[in-house]
Amino acid sequence: MVKINYSTVVAISIVIVVAVAIGFAVSGNTFNKPAGPEKSGMTLTDMEGRTVTLNSPVERIVLMESSKTAELAAIAGDGFAEKIVGWDNDIKQNAGDEYAMFVARYPQLAEIPDVGSLDDGTFSIEKVISLEPDVVIMHNWQFTWAGDATADALTKLELVGIPVVFVDFYMDPMVNSTKSMLLLGKILDREDRAREIVDFYNNHVDAVYSRLATMNGTKPSVYVEQGYRGPSEYDITEGDAGWGSIVKKAGGDNIAEPLLGKSGKPLNPEYLISKSPDIIILTGRNWSTPGSIRMGYTSTPEDTRRTMDGYLARPGWDSINAVKNQKIYAIHQGYTFSVYNFIMLEAFAKWFYPEEFKDVDPDATIKEYHDRFMPIDYSGTFVCSYY
Repeated sequence: MVKINYSTVVAISIVIVVAVAIGFAVSGNTFNKPAGPEKSGMTLTDMEGRTVTLNSPVERIVLMESSKTAELAAIAGDGFAEKIVGWDNDIKQNAGDEYAMFVARYPQLAEIPDVGSLDDGTFSIEKVISLEPDVVIMHNWQFTWAGDATADALTKLELVGIPVVFVDFYMDPMVNSTKSMLLLGKILDREDRAREIVDFYNNHVDAVYSRLATMNGTKPSVYVEQGYRGPSEYDITEGDAGWGSIVKKAGGDNIAEPLLGKSGKPLNPEYLISKSPDIIILTGRNWSTPGSIRMGYTSTPEDTRRTMDGYLARPGWDSINAVKNQKIYAIHQGYTFSVYNFIMLEAFAKWFYPEEFKDVDPDATIKEYHDRFMPIDYSGTFVCSYY
């Protein structure tokens, strides 16, 4: 039996990647860009704490979580569509309604090449090289959920001189989302626009925090579950990351945090029922999975409530305080790892403390954000009460 030295395989793979890059350059297929605007060096610190130097202005971006199209569009305006030269299939697979809205406005988005995904092993370093990007944008969560693939891609891209910048809207969302928007604003040479968005974000967040700071008493216990798999199978919940960290920021007691820390996985149904949380929140999206919670630009509140029915019929749920007291809600899953997480904060605070936040309208906040910053119109259902 022949033993394979893994380090040798990795080294050989890297050499091959470099050779491929050089081959492309020599043949004229890549790195021989037509004359364009004169570029200068830009040095920045990304959300992994890495110092990255790239050429400015940035004209060609590979986006390794294509749902971040919304953040790029808000900052860059109409010009964002020409800047994305490659992406993964996240927006098509998990947010088909949003993808359709963007393509209707910017048909060229339908032609963007798919470079594969880091979390399913389909990422193609060769395809990324061929697209001649000025920068590849990755996300901190990819180290958590696809650490080996992310580290490998980062090493290979750096070897062929392609800068990688990490942003974070998930691991510490209420702290790092604004930092990430300002980072994107610098990359896109739209720092004033990014600051305007961040100011809007901070005004809404600070309004929630200032009220919570004056409140005392017992915090409501909360359970949040991703509504992707349908009611027949328990899906992941979060500890102190993603929506779990926002539960804490909104003044709730996340029943999953003591078990999960900063990770995410399904809870044991018996544990959930024994904890009998005061509030249950399910997340929805434009998923194709049978039984999944339906939310997004093309969903009505009736669609969302209909897909929530099966969850409330789960064995033992009729004994849970949240069900008995009719405190069951749904929120868009995409808000968990996007700049829209401030909407999640508003909604959670309103659901946790309805009297104190009775004048807060998260749906109106979403619409105002679209009116001010987004090139697509607001429609559909992103925040919903079952009762």
